Amino acid sequence: MGDDHELLRRYHGRAPDAQAAFTTLVQRHVDLVYSVALRIVRSPPLAEDVAQSVFFDLARQSDRAPTDIPLVAWLHVVTRRAAIDAVRQDARRRAREAVAATLADASPSPAPWSDFEPLLDEAVESLPAPDRTAILLRFFENKSLRDIGAALGTSDDAAQKRVARAVDQLRGFFSRRGIAVPAAGLASTLSAHAFHAAPAGLGSMISSAAALTVPAAAVAVETTRVIVMTTLQKSAVVAAFVAVGGFGLYEATLVARTADDLAATRREVARAGTAVHALRTAQNAAAARLQSIETELDRRLALTAAKSPADVALEQKMHEWLARLDTVHQFLARRPEFNVPELQLLPRELWFELAGGKIFETDGDFRRITSQLRDRAEGLVAARLSSALRAYVGANAETLPATLADLLPLCDPPLDPAILGRYKLLHTGKLVDVPQRERSKIISVIAPIDAEFDRLPTIGTNGYGGSGAIFQNVSSAIEAYAGLHGGQRPTSAAQLKPFLRWPLSDEAAQRTLDEFSRRRP
Repeated sequence: MGDDHELLRRYHGRAPDAQAAFTTLVQRHVDLVYSVALRIVRSPPLAEDVAQSVFFDLARQSDRAPTDIPLVAWLHVVTRRAAIDAVRQDARRRAREAVAATLADASPSPAPWSDFEPLLDEAVESLPAPDRTAILLRFFENKSLRDIGAALGTSDDAAQKRVARAVDQLRGFFSRRGIAVPAAGLASTLSAHAFHAAPAGLGSMISSAAALTVPAAAVAVETTRVIVMTTLQKSAVVAAFVAVGGFGLYEATLVARTADDLAATRREVARAGTAVHALRTAQNAAAARLQSIETELDRRLALTAAKSPADVALEQKMHEWLARLDTVHQFLARRPEFNVPELQLLPRELWFELAGGKIFETDGDFRRITSQLRDRAEGLVAARLSSALRAYVGANAETLPATLADLLPLCDPPLDPAILGRYKLLHTGKLVDVPQRERSKIISVIAPIDAEFDRLPTIGTNGYGGSGAIFQNVSSAIEAYAGLHGGQRPTSAAQLKPFLRWPLSDEAAQRTLDEFSRRRP
């Protein structure tokens, strides 16, 4: 993929293999261009016209195509714009020709792909350049991860991660517009629908016609312009080809074929116009339906138009929040001692809610937010264990489980057994033998991950709760110290430190000790 710009340079420079170079470019990217055009114009013939237009523009502007981005990204932008222009020119004519069929067969509820198909290309264009390139190569051109990595200058694994991240950003784009797309199904849906093979012979026809096109910078006085054969321009093609002499047998045949197509198209338009006129005369209700169709068409076109400043600002804010969330994941990767298996239970939306809007600059900032994430995750575990504990006691004559593993079959949704390694049973035997005040503390976390910021959850048959680990830690240390010193409480972190259950920094220990002193002078 990396030689696209070199092929374009050879074509512009009229190298001996110029036509072969441009043919290679067309064959390489015609499926992408056709797929994008078809998704927007929803008409294979018009999509072919748009594809021709894009490649003729590339041929004429071969000296001005940007070299700082992959050609595939440039083609995507140009194709989308050309397709939108084509739809705007052709929309109302096509709506009136289709009104009879529309009235006869009311549209069914759109399939999921139909819901987000009109927005797909806008969503792709909103991605950062490397992510956009990865998506286009993977799903629009069916390239392997190795090809993507080579195009982006990264490894296969890095390419896979970039594709996965880009798919997740696309899902977020659709979600913000009220279109729910399952994360697991988006990639397979793109694989199934984003790629459309261009009609056989389209690439060859474009390449052959492009051979007659002179790049703008190559000959300054050149006034010949290759006409894109859209359905609205057929009449101009004949005059343009006749004006340029010496084209040979191929060109003459093409002119004759185009003239026949023009005549057939005019007959079809005349018949369609007559049918529409008769229908609207016979059924006044058709006019109202037509207006409804046009309104819906305008709405869909508006969705594919340029984003408003508010949308741009919102997307910028979302990218900033996602970047902050990435720094939290990076912190956990660097400091695995702050990671726990419970975090796998947190939905991505909760990660975003807790971490997206915050700014992290210091180690303490990251420790606080990861403690909050652990607390939410432990709460999800506590809810499942509390429910399972009640079910177990009720099914076993008010007897508490002997091990936490006894609760696994009763957890709904199921829990990963590895998670239970961080928890312990505080009581076993008969529930009646457990003091009433202790029945909310049947299960607890063995130890906090971060003794300064974490809460210690407790789980019982009547629910679950918890309190700050640092206060439990300091409180028990104060009692232990006072027990050995005739009831006198410690006044410094150095006195407190030997009695702490979990290590604390001197600063955190002293701060908490002072807080206890203020509360209980």
